[in-house]
Amino acid sequence: MRFLSYVFTLLLALALTACGGGGGSSGSNPNRPTIFTTAPSALSMPLGVVQQYSVRGGVAPYTVSSDNVRVANASLRGDALLINSVGQGGASITIRDNNGGATSVAITVGDPLKLSMENVKSYVGDKIKVLITGGTPPYRVSTLETGVTGVVNGNELLLTLNAVSKVDVVVLDALDQQAKMNVEVITGSPQFNLVPVAQTISENSTQSTVLTVIGGVGPFTVRSSDTTLLNAAVSGNSVTLTTGTNGRRCVSEDTIVTVTVVDSRGAFATSSILIADNPAGCGLRLSAKSVAVIEGDTVKLTLEGLSNTGIVTLQSADPKKATATYSGGVITVVGVQTTLVPEQPAVPANPNANPPVEAKPAVPAYDDPVTITVIDSGPPTGSDTFKVSVLKKTP
Repeated sequence: MRFLSYVFTLLLALALTACGGGGGSSGSNPNRPTIFTTAPSALSMPLGVVQQYSVRGGVAPYTVSSDNVRVANASLRGDALLINSVGQGGASITIRDNNGGATSVAITVGDPLKLSMENVKSYVGDKIKVLITGGTPPYRVSTLETGVTGVVNGNELLLTLNAVSKVDVVVLDALDQQAKMNVEVITGSPQFNLVPVAQTISENSTQSTVLTVIGGVGPFTVRSSDTTLLNAAVSGNSVTLTTGTNGRRCVSEDTIVTVTVVDSRGAFATSSILIADNPAGCGLRLSAKSVAVIEGDTVKLTLEGLSNTGIVTLQSADPKKATATYSGGVITVVGVQTTLVPEQPAVPANPNANPPVEAKPAVPAYDDPVTITVIDSGPPTGSDTFKVSVLKKTP
């Protein structure tokens, strides 16, 4: 692809600065301006796309490198930085100037590796099932102590709690991306219990969680203390937790939901589920709030935080310039016509004209990005927006 350097310089400075920028060092000469980029310091990208940013400050010429070219590589065209996502996982892009200054961008490509539980507390002898999502299969598990052992089967991790301990269990994918959970093993093993007895999940999670009934006399019944956040269903000795009637698990602060199982004798066992508030927010989440695309080309964003049954629609404020479609967690944006408004020359005053003409100053070229609205029909309903700058394609 060929890019117009002037258009990059103007568009990316205006349209992408809102994403935040990676700050850098001034290098060996502190009197020189510090190098920085309009790319955010931490960037999530879908697989197989190119995103464009700009480099500023420092002393040209610039160079760029990636510490993991299997995940992301980058190139420079003048002061335009192009980042290309080629594999799932993490990478760090470093831009250096001719004065020894540098700035970096942390890249995460694809769906991040996630576990259905973040923190678990249960008894010696219990077995815990954890679901693995995202990343790049196959998965493997690493534990640093014999107090907890783990086996991965497909996308399921089975933990066996062997001895009293506190252990960090790490799951890795094929690209060495990591997800960690803390497991606390405590003494005692009641004749009737629900394991794990306590765990933490993120409010952003929509994954189901499986608890196991140990002991007791079936058949069992189960109830949730807050069905707006978590529904509970029992089959045999397995209890499955799914998102409640709210359609999301969003909370204003850390919130505990108690799941209670009752056996045929009337005995009961409980498990405490802490739904952790995410300071970054809950609901619809886009991988970028502004993107740039060349006329006739496409760029992709990822969308998370959807309701369980909602339908996603996208509305472009100007479909003659940019459109978008959604499928399987990915939004595809199409650049139709440039959003660059050309320079307007100055108009001199002409009082003798009929009607008289007032003087007007020149207006430099500027970008007028298109706003695209993402709507989730719910329940619950949700919406978010992002802006699209369309770069003019050179002949």
